[in-house]
Amino acid sequence: MVEDKNSISGKLQPGPNYNKITDEKEVVLKQIWTNLFHLWNVEVDGTNAFSDRRLTAYNTHSSTESEKKPKKKSSGGWFGFGSSSSTSSDATGGNEHDSMGINSYEKGVVHSSFDGLDAKLAEKVFWDMLRVDPPDSTIWRFSSARKFNSSKATKMIAHTIKFRSEHNMEQLLNKGDYDVFKNKEEGVILNFNLQKAVIVGRDLKERPFILVRPKFHHSHEQTEADIEKFALIVIEISRLYMRTGYTSIIFDLTDFSLSNMDYAPVKFLITCFEAHYPESLGCLLIHNAPWLFSPIWNIVKNWLDPVVASKIIFTKNLSELTKFIAKENIPKYLGGENDFDLDNYVPPDGSHDEALNDTAGKDAVLVLREQLIATYKELTVKWIETNDPEKSKEIWNQRVSIGQEITNNYCELDKFIRSRSYYDITGTLEI
Repeated sequence: MVEDKNSISGKLQPGPNYNKITDEKEVVLKQIWTNLFHLWNVEVDGTNAFSDRRLTAYNTHSSTESEKKPKKKSSGGWFGFGSSSSTSSDATGGNEHDSMGINSYEKGVVHSSFDGLDAKLAEKVFWDMLRVDPPDSTIWRFSSARKFNSSKATKMIAHTIKFRSEHNMEQLLNKGDYDVFKNKEEGVILNFNLQKAVIVGRDLKERPFILVRPKFHHSHEQTEADIEKFALIVIEISRLYMRTGYTSIIFDLTDFSLSNMDYAPVKFLITCFEAHYPESLGCLLIHNAPWLFSPIWNIVKNWLDPVVASKIIFTKNLSELTKFIAKENIPKYLGGENDFDLDNYVPPDGSHDEALNDTAGKDAVLVLREQLIATYKELTVKWIETNDPEKSKEIWNQRVSIGQEITNNYCELDKFIRSRSYYDITGTLEI
């Protein structure tokens, strides 16, 4: 496929590189997959993974290090909001070693974090939420966000599955902005028309960035539910751009006033990101902040994890912006050369959704997807159960190959299940 000149999607990202994964972290990934398989009723024996001496040594070191540091109540999250630190509420009980999975494994026992989840629904939600993210890349994000504590990472995944199920996230993305306009959801429509948050280009590291313009926001013009729905749709669409694995954000505070400030959606976004979207923030630029933003920032920064705070950069002019984004990708109104139309949002009318009616085409792709997932699961069982390092590496590489096929399969499936958004129609998004 020839890449559209307007596309900012980039290349599909690979999964984690085996040669860059330490032995102990590989064991943690095996443990998490074991926990998922026990929930999904996939036959697997995780004894080797949960009794691996390499992890025991790693956890002993991690436990000692964690005792030296004050513990903070916070979570790691997508776009980096939240921390990877440990809290008593993160653990499932017991001491630090037990929470890591040491001496606590029993074959077939479902992790307590999955209580109340339907096994079939949970598995469907997991595979559906991957989209263009390889399976191991997704697991790696949650693992990294929890300092490679398998129990805490499993708990985070469980909460995300519940969240996505409760909010019907797949339908939210698949129906997209077309459904919003068709159903005349005025509060959400307002946010789309104003383009309060819009994906407009890539930064210098080829990461897509979301431009957020608070000057257009007035809390009385829509309900909290409206702004939350708009935000979730934009977040989910941005994931389709994340071919590098990360997204950057620009908060443009040009013409910002106190009337634009609304703490409720800010807290929602932070809470949402910290719990359900781990390890995906490239950088967060706060541009052209007026003096009145200072007291607001003093409040908001206390809600952020230190890791996120380290990624926040204040810029005040074009010269400073170009340290992170090439001039051709910066919108013209900020002094750049990007002529993305920020004044006229053209809502989808459904005329680009012919493939949604192609049942035969969709079914053919879904059959292949089921076969690929079945093969991936079979390989993962073998990978979990082996204690031979060379065999483990061999199977890992086979899994990576199948994982990429699953991602490529989604790229074929997308047009059959997702209504074309504004970004698809304008050519900035190519799956």
